[in-house]
Amino acid sequence: MLTRTTKVLIGKDVDWAAEVVDNAEILDIYDHIVNGEVIVFDKYKNVLAVGATINDSEVIYIGQATGVTYNVTNEAGTTVTGVRKIIFSDPIEGSKVKSYVGRAYAAKSEQVTTFTCTALVVTAGTELVLRLVYRDMQEQTGGGQFVHSYHYTTVTGETVDTAAAAIAALVNAHKGRRVTASVVAGTDALILTALPVPEGTTDVDDIDGFKMVEFDAYLNYIDANDYPQETLATKATVANSYGNGNWEQVRDLEKAVQGYRGFTNQTTFPIKKPATSTVEGAIYNIITIESDKSYVSSDNQYVKQAPLTTIIAIPVAALQTADILGRLNPWMASCPGAFAAIVF
Repeated sequence: MLTRTTKVLIGKDVDWAAEVVDNAEILDIYDHIVNGEVIVFDKYKNVLAVGATINDSEVIYIGQATGVTYNVTNEAGTTVTGVRKIIFSDPIEGSKVKSYVGRAYAAKSEQVTTFTCTALVVTAGTELVLRLVYRDMQEQTGGGQFVHSYHYTTVTGETVDTAAAAIAALVNAHKGRRVTASVVAGTDALILTALPVPEGTTDVDDIDGFKMVEFDAYLNYIDANDYPQETLATKATVANSYGNGNWEQVRDLEKAVQGYRGFTNQTTFPIKKPATSTVEGAIYNIITIESDKSYVSSDNQYVKQAPLTTIIAIPVAALQTADILGRLNPWMASCPGAFAAIVF
């Protein structure tokens, strides 16, 4: 049997070539399209016309033009140069489309925890302890926790503001910190903001996937018996948000489906794989199409169906967005599911 197959097609901030018009044959546009064009094709792999429905073409394909070009010489000896390689989706059968969803770009945001220490009584010689317990460290096994603790002893004449600033300075001086600390003078507030995880947010070729720092924070003082006690500071936390369509997420999607194209080595050097289509720093709108594919398996003579997922990532405000949706929206609306148009 066939299991779910996913294809990810990633566009660039480009417009369709002038030759890519309704019903244009694929042989006439190969040497005109540019890297990063995402084109909707009909069942014959001609450009799908604006407004076409499943009555015009019961099957469509989505194609991503890549940066790879080659020369082709036909039987008559005519050579065409600059023919661009296209990555095609699996066939999308209109009668078997189950879902057509658009997700607009949403920015990621890091966790922020704020201690408001207005009620904190600062006494000279008191040891304050800021303890950060990290919950995103999957490497910690056996029920252990990854913790950073910062200790500060108050001095004569200390105020809440100066004590908070001293703790913030300790945090920011720590080379291994996973948060940054700040204070706003006069507010008695100590603000902790998670830092990006560098292993998955530096480059499109990062081995590690994208993840975000998550932590619990505790501000205590050490009593006369050497036990930690809660301070009178109040704590408020704004959780992180992974957002949607950030370049790190699109890169991870692209890496995850490379096995379907025969590229399974992600760690053993030298890594031989196609050029990455994701652009570092770009932001994307995402189109996801869920459908089934009919096929006849070797164990019987009746038609089975296998699930397919087609994901299209288009940079926000890319000119080709209107061309893509101008063809997908009417075609999807004509499917039995009568899917609503996607608008970004």
